[in-house]
Amino acid sequence: MVATATSASQVSITWDSVAGAVSYQVFRSSSIGAGYAPVGTPSTTIFSDTALVAANTTYLYRVHAVDGSSNVGPPSNVDLATTILFTDDPIVAGATVVKAIHLTQLRAAVNAVRTAAGMGNATFTNTIAPGVLISAIDLAELRSNLDPARSAIGVAATPYAYPGPYGGGTVSAVHVRELRSGVK
Repeated sequence: MVATATSASQVSITWDSVAGAVSYQVFRSSSIGAGYAPVGTPSTTIFSDTALVAANTTYLYRVHAVDGSSNVGPPSNVDLATTILFTDDPIVAGATVVKAIHLTQLRAAVNAVRTAAGMGNATFTNTIAPGVLISAIDLAELRSNLDPARSAIGVAATPYAYPGPYGGGTVSAVHVRELRSGVK
């Protein structure tokens, strides 16, 4: 099951079909401490949650299959989606300059995931200023604050193709894309 924010007020959820299922129950939660509430009962393996009212918020989703006798199966994996609209989406290597607004949005998204995980907001070292590029420490802080929150929620760690430009290297488009993928 995969949940992806498609706007500041909508999340698309898709999952693999289950043999014998005639419908599915889609559930949403605002945090790991809150219960899951039903938001839809589609007969297909795709659902758009359009009842969201809070932008810049992380929502958690899971799905149950229902058979022809109304037996409800176990929950799917949990996935998260953060309703934030990213500037320059998608980031294009060689064409998009990674800049301050991207850092601002990533920090907000990481803090939204941390809130859903029952954690406080992260503290970041560098001040964000227009025209200032994202540094290696910014990348390290985003990753080190996102990964434990994802773990607390029960979703897999974000796979990083490049461990990082630590030690003063350049932050590239792929680094920003990976972090965006981690908060979706």
